[in-house]
Amino acid sequence: MGYDETLAELIGLEATRGWDLKLERVRAALAALGEPHRGFPAVLIAGTNGKGSTAAMVHAVLGAAGHRVGLYTSPHLVEFTERIRVGDAEIARDDVVRGVARIRAAVDVAGSGLTFFEVTTVLALWWFAECRVDVAVLEVGLGGRLDATNVVEPIVSAVTSIGFDHEDYLGGTLDAIAREKAGVMRPGRVTVLGADLPAEARAALLDEGARHGAILVEGRVARANAVALNGPHMQRNAAVACGVLEALGRAEPRLAVAPEAIARGLARVRWPGRLAVVHEAPRVVLDGAHNVDGARALCAALPAVVGSSRIRLLFSALRDKRWREMASILAPVACEVVVSEVGGKRGLGVDELASAFPSTSVRAIADPASALARLVSEDRSTPIVVAGSLFLVGMVYAELMRQTGSRSVFEPRPGADA
Repeated sequence: MGYDETLAELIGLEATRGWDLKLERVRAALAALGEPHRGFPAVLIAGTNGKGSTAAMVHAVLGAAGHRVGLYTSPHLVEFTERIRVGDAEIARDDVVRGVARIRAAVDVAGSGLTFFEVTTVLALWWFAECRVDVAVLEVGLGGRLDATNVVEPIVSAVTSIGFDHEDYLGGTLDAIAREKAGVMRPGRVTVLGADLPAEARAALLDEGARHGAILVEGRVARANAVALNGPHMQRNAAVACGVLEALGRAEPRLAVAPEAIARGLARVRWPGRLAVVHEAPRVVLDGAHNVDGARALCAALPAVVGSSRIRLLFSALRDKRWREMASILAPVACEVVVSEVGGKRGLGVDELASAFPSTSVRAIADPASALARLVSEDRSTPIVVAGSLFLVGMVYAELMRQTGSRSVFEPRPGADA
């Protein structure tokens, strides 16, 4: 079975099984593989927003300090291999095939009920063991308590932020969502909390910390270094990353990092699709804001990235998000909106999306690549912001990669700031 067939098999699991939050299947699969996740220390990072960028920062700093570091994140923007990295290298396609075959040989994937994300998590942990990483940094997929990544025993954990997202799985209050994410806490070990948490969420996390016997440390933005990623929210994420690195060095002295490595790592970190500038004249900014708090963070950060002028917004969203509220937040900063479709069962049609912008000039161009090309050709001075869905951002990246011949979203492109 080749790479395309292997990937189709995995995607088929997502289509047929979706999310089914349990840990038993993952633990059984790892046991059948010889417990590969026991071979290295791990950092586990949860949060509604900011967990991926925080994980990327921790990974970059540890790499700058000379360590061999695994990074597991989700979702991918263009290529599945983006999810699993050791150092700057994505997992090779041949190793995806080999790893999934190894899992399939050890576990009845079809009969076990393993989901796409669970098999992918097992693949990542197996690959990190194969590569003999010094440490692995894992971004939680959804929630924390029952997420597949929570099978590891992290020596340091983090909760970057708490907001409304995935309420069907995590609960409809900030208290409930915070308690689910608090599942990454461990007795006697540090969990770093993001700054400026909502009072209800912070209280729940403090209560859960006491219940778990965890050591809670709150991120301090003032101590964050300069970061290669745009936006004040990235400073908050950097503060969490610095707290994680400090706690990691105390727990595992061989992983302690010097201030110089922190500065180098934060200055070179790449996290595509988060206020990423990918084109000039006009300036095109891709941002994966896909929930209400993400939309607010995007609006707060825009003046530093595009100036004070209003933007042209290329927007799409998924049906199970608070897309109308997101649209109402983004509309005031836009002089024009173009809505596009990301497809799939969760994607919204252009007519529905357009209805969310009743007071803004709006056009419908279903294909995102065509929509962006039209916007770029029509006006070379007014900035364009692509936001609302990571799927939309990924589709735009795929077109940019096709045009430039780039092999990965992590390759620098002309005009890129991030």
